[in-house]
Amino acid sequence: MTQKHYLAAGKRLKQGEHGSNSIWMRAEDIDDYMLESAYFKQMHEIKGEKYWRICQTKKDHSSIVIERRKECYIPHIANAFLYELECEDDGAAYEALFRFVDEQLDDGDKIEMYTCWDGEENAARLEACDTLILLGAGSYQSGGASFPISRENPIADLARKFRWCDRQYVVIQR
Repeated sequence: MTQKHYLAAGKRLKQGEHGSNSIWMRAEDIDDYMLESAYFKQMHEIKGEKYWRICQTKKDHSSIVIERRKECYIPHIANAFLYELECEDDGAAYEALFRFVDEQLDDGDKIEMYTCWDGEENAARLEACDTLILLGAGSYQSGGASFPISRENPIADLARKFRWCDRQYVVIQR
């Protein structure tokens, strides 16, 4: 079975990949050393020309992908716009996720996330795994405990604290 992650917002969000720091170069402009030293490389053909998409480090390659799911219903989610979220269980991917969420939230807004195994979207959530992240107050609450969020680098701090759990419901609020 596949673990699924969902993200819901009260407004439309831009779909696609977010957080990647890749370089696009025409194939004829790139040297062998750059290709050999890249963490990730992928050839694409665009309008008859060949291009390389290159990421120098794992952090440059880490990203999230969101795609709208109009037909999906999750009873735990109140926000109107539901998206399927691709986010690896990895600190760099969590940084991309929390940076994206931080960019989307206006004062008073909230984003909900839910994770479960494929086909178990209607199963009861595990309330012991519920997580509340209050960005304005600098608070991370999960499993009955509350932790402060670093004021100097809140995105990195959230990425260190957060991990997906099965049937976990998360609210992030500004």
